[in-house]
Amino acid sequence: MLQHLTSALCANTKPLYEAALVALASHHAGYQKLPLPHMALPEKQDDVAAMHQMAQALAQDAQRIIILGTGGSSLGAQVLAQAQIQNQIQNQTQNETPDLIFADNLDADSFTKILQGDMATTRFFVVSKSGGTAETMMQLGGALMALEAADAKPSHHVAGIAGSDDNALRRLARAYDFPILAHESDIGGRFSVLTNVGLLPAIWAGRDPQAVRAGARKTMLGLAGEPQNFEPLKGAALHLAHMQAGRNIHVMMPYADALERLAFWHRQLWAESLGKQGQGSVPVSALGPVDQHSQLQLYLDGPDDKLYTLVTHDTQGRGCRVPDGFSKDPDLASLVGHTMGNLVDAEARATVDVLIDAKRPVRHIELGAITDESLGELLMHLQLETIYTADGLGIDAYSQPAVEAGKIRAKQYLQELENKS
Repeated sequence: MLQHLTSALCANTKPLYEAALVALASHHAGYQKLPLPHMALPEKQDDVAAMHQMAQALAQDAQRIIILGTGGSSLGAQVLAQAQIQNQIQNQTQNETPDLIFADNLDADSFTKILQGDMATTRFFVVSKSGGTAETMMQLGGALMALEAADAKPSHHVAGIAGSDDNALRRLARAYDFPILAHESDIGGRFSVLTNVGLLPAIWAGRDPQAVRAGARKTMLGLAGEPQNFEPLKGAALHLAHMQAGRNIHVMMPYADALERLAFWHRQLWAESLGKQGQGSVPVSALGPVDQHSQLQLYLDGPDDKLYTLVTHDTQGRGCRVPDGFSKDPDLASLVGHTMGNLVDAEARATVDVLIDAKRPVRHIELGAITDESLGELLMHLQLETIYTADGLGIDAYSQPAVEAGKIRAKQYLQELENKS
């Protein structure tokens, strides 16, 4: 993975960037002496066998697996699963595992349609660290009732992950006799992609948990070195410099359908970790090349209040071609002799160039290919970058006090509805 920062720095932000590097050095030294639990995940191996065992058992005779979980309990797995499924589509390979359906948003109509499917070949995988997430528990309740109506035993159709303490999900697991694995106690949902929360569903999509973690280890190798050479710290310093310069919007724009969920995963990671005490920056999700048509005009000619991160992979020579007859049309002749991948590559490089020409700060992250290893490396990089940025802002990356207030208010409204009925 290559991260190009030169074009993301200009005369007024370079001093801010260098100052941020110095300020973050003390945190870097602290992590070298006492790494965070997140930093130890790439070396973890004692949970892999249990992941494979549960994945194999739940997938037996299944045509679809419905994954119940919201936010960090779902998005990391979506990143890993989407990339693999998209690769299978592109390579026209047969996916022998069940269809994966991520029911991450609570919607009564959508979930009702899910429950109308064949329960005999349906499985449910439920994830909640607290074991009491209201949205997820509502979905699980509906699933249990649908299984009961179909005379299907939850012990064969349901499995999940929950915190190790006494919680509602664990009590339901005992009552309905379905298996539960332990959620990492020291790692919250939005940082859980390299735990069983992200890796177990990825197994159904054909990913190798150990290979993903091997990629994450590549990122961690730099922790032992000097702070100015550690890529996640450099990325954090870049963000801090542009926040100070008044650019409080960050656009994440991958150039691949297989990375579309990456931008959504990063959006939650960034917003919920940094949006506190009046600080942080607004994460915006985009997708290339399609958003060149819907967003690039604003990026180039609108307010200079954004930092851009483009993520690309090697697409040259890949995909379909056009008929030779296109050469007869002057508006189409430039496409002749090229693949679709060539066009995507050219458009991505052109976007970087025109952003630079417009004096917009753009960072370019290049993946040689979208693999288990490269995804693990990138996911680890972005998590650590977020943690270092929080350190630079002097805030706690792991809490979400404002979100908790909303949950309390929602429960109050439910109580009011019950009192009216």
